[in-house]
Amino acid sequence: MNNQKVTTKNSKIEYELRVNHFTRLMKKHREKARRLSNLRLLVSLAGIGFAIFFFVSGLTPSGTVTIIAALAVFIFLVFKHQQAKRDSDYAALMKKINEDSLKRLLGEWNSFPDTGKEFCEDNHPFTSDLDIFGINSLFQWISIAHTYLGRRRLAHILARPPENSKEIKARQEAVQELARKLKWRQQFQVEGIISSDKAQDPKDLIQWGKKANPFFRRREVIFALRFLPACTILSIILSLFFSQSVSYLIPVGLILVQTAILFFLRKDTGSTFAIAHQYKENIKGYHRMLEIFETAQFRSPYLVNLNKKLEGDKKLPAYQQIKKLEKAVDMTYMRYSQLYFIFNIITMWDFQCQIALEKWKDQSGPHLQKWLETIGEIESLSSVAVISFDHPDWAVPEILDDYTGLLAKDLAHPLLPETRIPNDLSITSPGEIFLITGSNMSGKSTLLRTAGINLVLGYAGSPVCAKEFRSGLMDIYTSMRINDDLRANISSFYGELLRIKLVLDATRKKRPVFILLDEIFRGTNSRDRHTGAKHLIKKLSRGGALGLVSTHDLELADLAQDKDAKIKNYHFEEYYRDGKLLFDYILRPGVSTTKNAIFLMKMAGIEITD
Repeated sequence: MNNQKVTTKNSKIEYELRVNHFTRLMKKHREKARRLSNLRLLVSLAGIGFAIFFFVSGLTPSGTVTIIAALAVFIFLVFKHQQAKRDSDYAALMKKINEDSLKRLLGEWNSFPDTGKEFCEDNHPFTSDLDIFGINSLFQWISIAHTYLGRRRLAHILARPPENSKEIKARQEAVQELARKLKWRQQFQVEGIISSDKAQDPKDLIQWGKKANPFFRRREVIFALRFLPACTILSIILSLFFSQSVSYLIPVGLILVQTAILFFLRKDTGSTFAIAHQYKENIKGYHRMLEIFETAQFRSPYLVNLNKKLEGDKKLPAYQQIKKLEKAVDMTYMRYSQLYFIFNIITMWDFQCQIALEKWKDQSGPHLQKWLETIGEIESLSSVAVISFDHPDWAVPEILDDYTGLLAKDLAHPLLPETRIPNDLSITSPGEIFLITGSNMSGKSTLLRTAGINLVLGYAGSPVCAKEFRSGLMDIYTSMRINDDLRANISSFYGELLRIKLVLDATRKKRPVFILLDEIFRGTNSRDRHTGAKHLIKKLSRGGALGLVSTHDLELADLAQDKDAKIKNYHFEEYYRDGKLLFDYILRPGVSTTKNAIFLMKMAGIEITD
């Protein structure tokens, strides 16, 4: 990857330019907000001062006009100040996004707060061993998803490889297109951040959208609930201006009737308003994110199809339908004003809101889940697109249905610094297993994780950290980190046996299995470990599994002589210079002939005596 530093530098320059741009923009809007705030104060003081002067001078009309004019200008300035504040906040978020992007390039991404730790599964075939979730994980490195479903969708594509290469190819094209749309992605990300202050599972909102309340959809009910308040308001006006002709008892009677109706039907509205209040900010975010997506132009079939599916039966953009929901929800916020009790009795506003919300559910409610899942899909694609933009020199992998194995040139671990050492891998036939030997810290475990995490990236539609990469669709199974489980009363050795059983069961399925086993059976004595590992590796190879197995047991190298298995020996070496232990991390054919345990013990300050 000779041009890696050049391409990374290009991304770095772009992010730095945007940081500078939004820093200036943020300062500009903050200064504008400060000036508007001062002007608003000046208008208030001037308006009050001139009004007092006019009233004291006996110029009451001029004083009244002054108050009205000052109030109008004050309200105008309030709106302008709020807009300047929003623009300043938006620029600040954009600045933060690009600063985080620089951190990602500089290897400082492990400070990002979203680690996806809730997606960790102890019994998952590979996510724990390959650092897919948690601190210093793949998820923490790439995730720019902020909605609940966006984060879950990203976690899904990293942990659940697709069934066919066609889906991967479609995602690759979408990722490549989004990678070129940096400004668009960051705009979409900002709206996700704004709406995610109260990010939550939209399950209740989705269910609410599907659940009808037939009572508030009946025409006669809608007519009555609108006609009755109109009569009440009219009777109040008439009784005030024509009190001799229209008795006050008429509006009083109507108000009592409406109060009773509101009381007896309050349960039908309470749950609806609770949902509206709970998801109010999220709904606004969904509206803006859908608008950004639907008003953009895309070429990749995957993105085009996502856009078309949003239209639904009404041929009305989803963001416009969500906007109607946003307005209906905004209606409910009258309930939090001080005089709402009186206003509600007179207008039956609770029911007007309920009617508006039921109308929206009838027209658009069933599509809500699809819309929110689409937002999540775009967030997951945008997260993967970050890799493509930051590392345009990385290979877009070729994933084939009719191919078994992994062929990679200059393959390296994507989460390591740019000083990482790449290696070539060619494991291209069922049953082919590389037995990796080498001393401690030489790079065996890293190689296993390198192969695994790049397969995960490739299956997610992402570029991989290599110059060339080809693989088939395989189920990934690992056994690398096995710990005692005191709660389940399981020792590390027995836990490893259960893990190995899982791997063996997988080899009986139709889909090829790619294995990554690190120091198998380390929890037992050397003789049992050797015997167990020998039989297991042979069994896996004869069963068609392929992959990498690391070991310190050099005697296992004899397995390469087994004619019924396809086992090959590879190793890592170390060397000494000026009394220091050094590694080159280059994978070589053959068996390791070096050891460094005693040297490492001395480095740690442990004296070895006879």
